[in-house]
Amino acid sequence: MHRPVGGVLFDLLMAIMDSMAVWSAAAGDLRRGLAWRDAVTARMVAEPAYAPYEDLVVEAAGELGLPQKAATDLFERWHQMSPWPDAAAITRLTVPYAFVTNCSKPLAAIAVRRSGLKPAFVLSAEEAGCYKPDARIYREACHRLGSPPERTLFVAGSVYDSEGAHRAGLRASLVVRRADQRRAAPEIRVAHSLEEIVTSLEGDETDSGA
Repeated sequence: MHRPVGGVLFDLLMAIMDSMAVWSAAAGDLRRGLAWRDAVTARMVAEPAYAPYEDLVVEAAGELGLPQKAATDLFERWHQMSPWPDAAAITRLTVPYAFVTNCSKPLAAIAVRRSGLKPAFVLSAEEAGCYKPDARIYREACHRLGSPPERTLFVAGSVYDSEGAHRAGLRASLVVRRADQRRAAPEIRVAHSLEEIVTSLEGDETDSGA
């Protein structure tokens, strides 16, 4: 029998927040903003443990030849970041939910405040001591949520993140935020909005008689 989800974890900066808008504004356009963000992601994936997120951002900007003020501009624009419109669907969840993010603790706090949502907690890579897709951060989030990995849904906004959660033993879904992202592994459920994911969870509760 397929047991219902007992808790939901969301990637904060892509699934919940439209972080691409601030990266693009700081970089000068969408193409450079995405390239910058991807360069930071590549650094995070390669790190065996947490390294200062802000340093990775600055290093990646230099690698791509962005202006020296680009990183400073990005961190200032962090205070203007907005949630995706469909994030409002999360308020309908009847199970506990929380956010997991690869940024630093201070930047995570800003993004959560800007989201307008009330997660049980936010777990940053700085606090976890490692970056996603390291299995430890997903499992620590499950522990804090009080929901075992096999009954916890992780909703990612990036393919590598959804696959990392799946490898860690969680149920994984990908909400599509980028038209240029590669196709996820077959085991990953793909949705085009958070509304779609929440509605699916509501259907699972009805089917289970909850």
